[in-house]
Amino acid sequence: MPMMQSLKMVISGDQGCLNTFTHDARPAMTLQKLKKSHRRIVTYSVVAARILNATLVVPKLDKQSYWKDSSNFSQIFNVDWFISHLAEDVRIIKELPLKGGETWTPYNMRVPRKCNESCYLNRVLPNLLKRRAVQFTKFHYRLSNRLETDLQKLRCRVNYHALKFTDPITQMGEKLAMRMRTMKKQYIALHLRFEPDMLAFSGCYYGGATGRHPRRSF
Repeated sequence: MPMMQSLKMVISGDQGCLNTFTHDARPAMTLQKLKKSHRRIVTYSVVAARILNATLVVPKLDKQSYWKDSSNFSQIFNVDWFISHLAEDVRIIKELPLKGGETWTPYNMRVPRKCNESCYLNRVLPNLLKRRAVQFTKFHYRLSNRLETDLQKLRCRVNYHALKFTDPITQMGEKLAMRMRTMKKQYIALHLRFEPDMLAFSGCYYGGATGRHPRRSF
């Protein structure tokens, strides 16, 4: 279907990246701010696009948050592989198309945490069909873990197959792994962002106390 006849939905989240979807009757979706949880959020965006029968726009990364990293999606992931590998599941394009020669201005909305298929169809799709461009704010943990089997399989395909690092990153990883294997048997893995706000946001308890009064400050 010609691009002019496509619907567009944009989903944006401050823990993700900028991703957009368009529709054959498909929307466009955009996510912002790709940080440590980028793989999970990109995965969420692909599955959400599938639920909504949307076309995903390759993420544009937030460059203003904690790390202030200037990298874009294509510098981290093999973008052509990402698009081609998921071609039979979700249509993905590199840029949000213009509307009358101008950039789309999306409608901002937020979905609940752990939103399932019916939630997206009931809450997002009506706005998408009406507004033609919808942008999600806060996209962290916005997809339920309890999805139908086909969607769970898609989530795995995205995370373990579609998201491939670029060659320079892969080569650096292989180099570091080789050094750890050959130089010493012991090494330390350091989490660069293991701080109270991150722990609280994760919703997980990491221990750190004994006895009758466990530590609850996180």
